[in-house]
Amino acid sequence: MKSKKTKLLVAGIWITICASFGFFSPTIPFVKEFFEIKKVYVKGTDKFSKQDIKKIFERENWFFINKNEIKRQLKDFNFVKDVEINRLFVGSIDLIVLERRPFAVLHHRNRTYLIDEEGVKLSQKYYKIRKELPQLYYNDQKISKEKLKKISLLKEEFRGRLKFKKFYIYKSQIACKTEDGKDIIFSIEDIEKSIERAKIFLKKAGIDQFRYLNFSFEHMVIARR
Repeated sequence: MKSKKTKLLVAGIWITICASFGFFSPTIPFVKEFFEIKKVYVKGTDKFSKQDIKKIFERENWFFINKNEIKRQLKDFNFVKDVEINRLFVGSIDLIVLERRPFAVLHHRNRTYLIDEEGVKLSQKYYKIRKELPQLYYNDQKISKEKLKKISLLKEEFRGRLKFKKFYIYKSQIACKTEDGKDIIFSIEDIEKSIERAKIFLKKAGIDQFRYLNFSFEHMVIARR
């Protein structure tokens, strides 16, 4: 009986010692030095400076790394959409960044911004406004991510067939101007049906002879030469 109690006591002491070592080991000098992060391999972006990375990782411990806290700090940088952190060999970290990409130049309430497809305003510290990006004129009071998704849908559905240069969003409609000056109107609420009507019309009649096409009405298409 005593032997069993002794074994339990020894086991309890051993567990306590191990737990204490695990808790305090990051602060022990030789452990801290062995597990400090010496190299961070950044992939997916070239926008971080060496100082940016050093500031985030210099107090981290490779073995006890706080991934959630690091991700929070990294997402404070305007260009970071998502990030993945992987441990490599001891002291090295693989940092894989999903970078935000410019989607359009937004004109809203007398101001101009560069945005990604989610409507996030991109800092001109990291991005330059390029002339080849679509110009998006947004007339509603507030910017809706859902409406921006419909712009993405239009670009994707007509890729290679229609080259949109400008988009005008106003309440229930999206007006698109092509590079050759044609005006094409779609319904925001029934964007899928508008797209389907446009595809059928363009397949049957083409677009070259028209300067204005309105696919926003359910039972008719308005076309002007």
